[in-house]
Formats: sequence, C-alpha cells, structure tokens
Amino acid sequence: MKTQIIFWVLFTISISVFAQKDPIKWKELSKEEIELKSYNENPDFPAVILYDYGQMYFDTNPNGEHLFLIRKRHVRIKILNEEGLKYAKQTFSFHDMHCEQFFGELSYSLKAVTHNFDKSGEETIIKLKNKAVKIRDTLNCTKIAEFEFPDAKVGSILEFILLTPTLTMLKPEPWYFENELPVIYSEFRAAVPNNFKYIFSLKNTDVLSVRDSSFYNRSLAYQFRIYQRIYTSVIDLSGTEYRFVNQNMPVMKNKNEAEKINIYLKRLKTIPENYAWERLSRSLMITSYPDYEQRTPGQRKMLNYPAAYIIYYLPDWSELNTRLLNDEKFGLALIKYWNCDSLLQANINPEMNETEKAEAIYNTVRSNMKWNNEYSLFSDVSDGLLKKIYGKIDHSVKYNNLGLYFEKGTGSSAEMNFVFMYLLKRAEINVTPVLVNIKSREPVDRNAALINQFTSVIAKAEIDGKIIFLDVADSDSQFNKLSDKYDYMQMFVVSKENFGWLFN
Repeated sequence: MKTQIIFWVLFTISISVFAQKDPIKWKELSKEEIELKSYNENPDFPAVILYDYGQMYFDTNPNGEHLFLIRKRHVRIKILNEEGLKYAKQTFSFHDMHCEQFFGELSYSLKAVTHNFDKSGEETIIKLKNKAVKIRDTLNCTKIAEFEFPDAKVGSILEFILLTPTLTMLKPEPWYFENELPVIYSEFRAAVPNNFKYIFSLKNTDVLSVRDSSFYNRSLAYQFRIYQRIYTSVIDLSGTEYRFVNQNMPVMKNKNEAEKINIYLKRLKTIPENYAWERLSRSLMITSYPDYEQRTPGQRKMLNYPAAYIIYYLPDWSELNTRLLNDEKFGLALIKYWNCDSLLQANINPEMNETEKAEAIYNTVRSNMKWNNEYSLFSDVSDGLLKKIYGKIDHSVKYNNLGLYFEKGTGSSAEMNFVFMYLLKRAEINVTPVLVNIKSREPVDRNAALINQFTSVIAKAEIDGKIIFLDVADSDSQFNKLSDKYDYMQMFVVSKENFGWLFN
C-alpha cells in the first residue's frame, strides 16, 4: 500500500461582505474627538475611552493554516490631564501558538499609534514599534504583553487595534461594556456561521442602545496539495452577525457587577463529507472534547476529529447532572472499588454516632493528605499517576481508584474531597458532591450549564438528621464551619435525586 503524502494549506483567502460598516476607521478622527477637553458626564476624569469596538469571528491567521475564533478590538482613548498619562501603558493576554504547537501561526497582531496635535491643530502620528512590546510568561501557554504608547501627552489620542486568534470556542471571553475609564461608545459584534449557534447572555443590564442582527456573506478559499496536484475548496462561513451597542458607560466598580455579555456555544454542526473543512477546522473542533483543557498540547494533537454530525451542544442543568454522575472522574469515581476497610476500622467504631464518625474521617483525611493549593472539579485518576506511584502498571490489580490519592498523600481540592466522600459512603453516611464557586470569582451564569464556571467540589452530608457542608481540602474550612469564601447562592448539588441549585 502506498503512503499518501498530503501538504496542507499553501494559503487561504477570505472573501468577506459584512452586514454593516465599522463604527470607526483606523486613524480617522472626528473634529469632536480632537477638540474634546473634558468628559461632560464627569469633568474630573483624567482620560476617557472614546470608542471600544470588539469583534468575534472565525477565520485563519494571515499566515496560518488553522481555523481560529478571532477576537479583534479597536480602542481609542483621549488623555485629558497629567494623571491620565498612566493609561498610555496597556497590557493584554494571548495564547502562545508556538507553545500550543501551532508552529508558524501568528499569536497576536497589534498596531498602535499616538495622535498628537500642536497649537495650530496640526496632527502628528507616532507609531508603536514592534520591539517596544514586552512579553512575560504565565501558565498554560498564556502570555502577557505590555506596551506603552510613544510620546503620549495631555491631549493625545491613543489608538490601537489588537487581533488575537483563540481556541476558546465553547466559552469565548465576555465583552465588557464598562471599563476602569468611562466609555462614550462601546460596541461588540459576533459573526456566527450557520453551522454554529451561540447564546449571548446580558449580565447586569437589560437595556442596550442597539441590539440587532443581520445576515452576512462570507467565504474562505482553502488551497492544499496532494502529491503534485493542487486543490482548492471554498468554505461557506455565511451566517448571522449580532450587534450590541451601549453608550456613555460609567466606570466599572468590579467585574462581577459590570455590564457585559457572556457568550456560550449552544450547538455546533460539522459540514458533512467535506475533507477540506475537517482539516481546516480540526484544531478548533477538538476543543469540544470534555477533557480538552486537562490535556497537554502534545496530547491534544492525538485527538481525532469528533465523529458526529452535531459535534457539540450545550446541555441543560439536568443533562449536566447526568453527565457528571456518569463521568469516571466525578460520579463514577465514588463507586469504584477501594479496599479501605482497614482504614475505616482504625478510625471509627460502631459505638460512634454519625457526627463522630464523619469528624473522625474528616480528621483522618486531613492528617494523611495535604492540599496542593489547586482548586479542581474532577479527580483525575489516570495511568500517568499510576506510573508515578508504582513505576509500572500491574493490570491484574485494581489500582484505578481514589485510594491512589490517599496513598500519595497530596491532591487537588476535588481529589481530597472525593476521597473524603468515598469514605463517608463506606461508613454509610449519606453524602453527595456539590459544585461550588468562590465569591471572588465571576458569578455562575445560570443561562449556561457549564461546569467550568465553578471553582471546586465539596461534600453535602446528611449527618444525624442535619445537612452539613464540608470541605476537607481548603484550610479556611473546618469540620463545623465551611469557609465564608464560598457563595451558597452558587452551589449546585449533583445527585440522582433532588439535584439542582441549593437556592433558587
């Protein structure tokens, strides 16, 4: 059998006819913007955002071969006094495509200029040089970029356009109408192809200046080579463009209370029997795997293109509950066999009441396991962990259980609490997992049943006729007192019966 050699993507050409014109054009300022001396709503503000215009659409990189969800942002800021010069320094985050193993792909595109004006009104435009952007590392292939607008002064108008390809297809970054400065005009647009469907959930506001949608045409010519023959396939990305506008926005108090749009993928269908589409979109489509974020970039490359017509759909809360109960790293972890009889016999006895048993088990887990300071939602029992502990796997022995973490002596918040819940169950104490969120994080949006909105998982136990919530990992919690960092209004009980929100 001959080996088939395929060379993919020599180039892509995007032909786009969007529904409406952009609200601002690059480096084209109005007389009102140039002459603005103070912000009428509050003259004391040191600077004001004249325009904040964001877009979300699917496309390839200018020099790339993979389909990404592109985020584009065009911002214009007016410096009103000396204090406002601090806003000449800006930061942004982006995915390092080299770290993500998308070699040759652009990680971001930035252009920035300072508009200055002399006494006669003559304009000078100073461009930001690429070498002036400073990059620092963070975690998980994310990097932070810092830059400063050149020659910024009082009266300057600062303008930048930032384009970042992303892999956050399921839950794109929210759009914030508010900022740390007042915003005169904020607009967000999302171009959604026909085989995608998104939910746009307004938070902390019910009224917008504009909220509409319209059809747009968009096609992408994708060219590739098989042996010496070149093929071209035209991919139809036509769909609906959603437009959201708000004006004269106040300063953001905090992100949790800010007026914004949360965005969730509702449904995704593939293009049937389209070989070019599968190759073009593979790297984006595999992000729909439930454990995608837990895999390394190298492991992600081994994933197959999802084998279904409907690749992804957003569950409701009932479906999410069922999925979690049947997940080997969540509900099924609590029923896998772990021979913990000797451990229980050494720490509890039949004469104890349920409260005494539960507290003894709580203290046993805390004494033998240390929290690794990582919040998590799943117990990742895997061959990788087994090999670290045992050197090699003896498949004749059932090591694949929560006892691994007890023996290891450390674990994430979910791993420690699942060990604790397993022991409670074996002690015949009624216990169920509870998804929790901490108050400092963004509140859970009940319009979208996504587990990654939560921070961790803890235990809800019925002990001597009372309901008690227990977290064995976090040191701020005790047996008789759950840490006040958790928000009871954002707790979701996972159970075969009586599942759902703790408070409606």
